[in-house]
Amino acid sequence: MFFSIAKINGTLENLSTMIIYRSKGSKIKIQIIFFVLSLGLASIGPGNISAAALLLPIGLAIAYQSNMSLLLMSVLIIQGSIAGGLSPIAPNGIVALELARLNNVGELGISIYLLNMISIVIFSTLFFIAMKGYKMNGQKTEVSPPLPFTYEQKLTLLSILVLILWVIFGKAHVGFAGFTLAVGLFFLKAGNQQQAVQHVPWTTILQICGAAVLISVVGELGGIQMMTDFLAKITNGQTAVFIISILSGTMATFASAVGVVMPTLIPTTVALSESLNFAVSPAVLTMTIAVASHMTTMSPLSVMGALALGSLPAGVDEKKLFKKMYIVAFIALAFVSTFLGLLHRLGIIK
Repeated sequence: MFFSIAKINGTLENLSTMIIYRSKGSKIKIQIIFFVLSLGLASIGPGNISAAALLLPIGLAIAYQSNMSLLLMSVLIIQGSIAGGLSPIAPNGIVALELARLNNVGELGISIYLLNMISIVIFSTLFFIAMKGYKMNGQKTEVSPPLPFTYEQKLTLLSILVLILWVIFGKAHVGFAGFTLAVGLFFLKAGNQQQAVQHVPWTTILQICGAAVLISVVGELGGIQMMTDFLAKITNGQTAVFIISILSGTMATFASAVGVVMPTLIPTTVALSESLNFAVSPAVLTMTIAVASHMTTMSPLSVMGALALGSLPAGVDEKKLFKKMYIVAFIALAFVSTFLGLLHRLGIIK
């Protein structure tokens, strides 16, 4: 609800416009700024879906008007949002770290966030080079100047800063901190209560709750153990990270990473690690599932890819972008499975 207020009163949009304006119209800077901005916005709390939903319409409109690659802009915004989406104070990051806690894997919030961010920054850099985004250096386009921040927006920005400091240094629960600050903003007339409630992602919340109930039932019926036994048969200490990456990433191309993939696979990590004689730790398996399942959500059959298609300017051939994004999702899958497998073989993640 807290970030619903920030979206409704225009704080996030005006902040984005102000940062984009700093590019002074440079096409190469605009693309890089959108990636960094989406990463930053998702990291401070709204999460990947909210950050992408805010920035995709703006970024794709600018790209279309300026003759920039719509595919490159879509991938940069989505990957940037995903890079920040596993922050310990963002919704998907909270789900990942809570699943790790509930399944006795340990405290992995920062580890998951950093591994995810590093993986995506490397992939996005390689993709940017492959798409020759650097060739736009020196080319210019028009960008609109930002409006001055209103009283309500300044209050909201201050509240976001308080939230970050409170959670990181005060060790407050992010849900409690966000709700408390939202009440304060309502009291100070910085947001409309009815609109804020309507903008809460209730479908995502219900999906996560429903998946949690389903996984509990499956666990009671022995389904988790059955899946663990199956994974133990097809993997070993050398191939586990690679295979789990492929499985997680493939599932996420058509299913929700946060609502389906992580709640299904993370509960298997401790038992799977035991069956492999701890050649791969539960922590590494959990981080692998979280990172790989998010890297491929740019698939048009998944949430983030669908957001990009829904944000396309009028007149754009949606079918072409659909095919290209699906291909890029599997390129990302090949990258993340190879990259994480290599990190494990080198002993960097263990």
